[in-house]
Amino acid sequence: MKKTVSKIAALLLTVSLLVTFVVPVSAADIPTPFEDSQYYHQGDYSIHYRVIEAEGENLGYILFLHGFLYSGESFASMAAEMSKVGYTCVLADLPGFGYSTRESAEIEPIDREVLMEGLMESIAPEEEWVIAGQSMGGGVALNIACESDHIKALLLYAPAPIQEMSESMNGLLTSDLMGGLFSGILKMMVKLTFLVRIMMYMATMDWSYTNEYDLSTLTDPLSVDGTAESMLYMMTRARATDYEALAALDLPILLVRGDKDFVVSSSMSAQMDAALQNAQKVTVEGAGHMLNETHYEQLSAEAIAFLAAI
Repeated sequence: MKKTVSKIAALLLTVSLLVTFVVPVSAADIPTPFEDSQYYHQGDYSIHYRVIEAEGENLGYILFLHGFLYSGESFASMAAEMSKVGYTCVLADLPGFGYSTRESAEIEPIDREVLMEGLMESIAPEEEWVIAGQSMGGGVALNIACESDHIKALLLYAPAPIQEMSESMNGLLTSDLMGGLFSGILKMMVKLTFLVRIMMYMATMDWSYTNEYDLSTLTDPLSVDGTAESMLYMMTRARATDYEALAALDLPILLVRGDKDFVVSSSMSAQMDAALQNAQKVTVEGAGHMLNETHYEQLSAEAIAFLAAI
């Protein structure tokens, strides 16, 4: 029975992740969720972020980039741990997620990588940064590292490669029909608490964590108008992973995965491992795809030790 439920849940999660899930919306229409919320503005974009200040001497800056469907808050616990030892941590919402601008036909596109580099420059222009990325955020972090001279190290958690869409798919994904369809799907899904928890379990592989999780942290940003359409536009604009460029990276990389990750396939992991041969690789037993949340204490300790040795 348990295996059957797991298979059904895995299918639901895979469909939701691959199909992508809501009408254009301006930054002014997006709520400001936290007392310390800040916005970085570039072109048509307003990027929401929070800064968790370092306690004591500042050892450096870390930009945290979340995975698909999530927001910067997925790294909140880990950032709290890292700030205690002296790192200034920035929790950023990538375009289309959290409380950042939703992409649409009316938005003049700027690559996510360019926006994140601009954000780092606006906060600490003279500093070399560490970028921590999970899943989709890991793919974005790798793209930035391949182009920027201001990245000191990478902390990658179940990183997912980014695929380039074909021209024929781009027109379909950005059509009014597709946008309306997935807008309806997402609005329905975020209201089905049991379904959200099942999908979250398949991402965390931790029933206790899933049952205690405040789902509003996930569903409130996903309920912002324009989210589904923005995700579709993101898929057509995303910069693909360049494995040759990854192989040429010359900087410290900590690559961490869970042994129960059913989101990133073994073939994807193998391809990335082959490109990042010099990365320090760690496998966390019992951890799923969202290990940066469920195992934040262990991951924080490993990251602190890794960065101290640089």
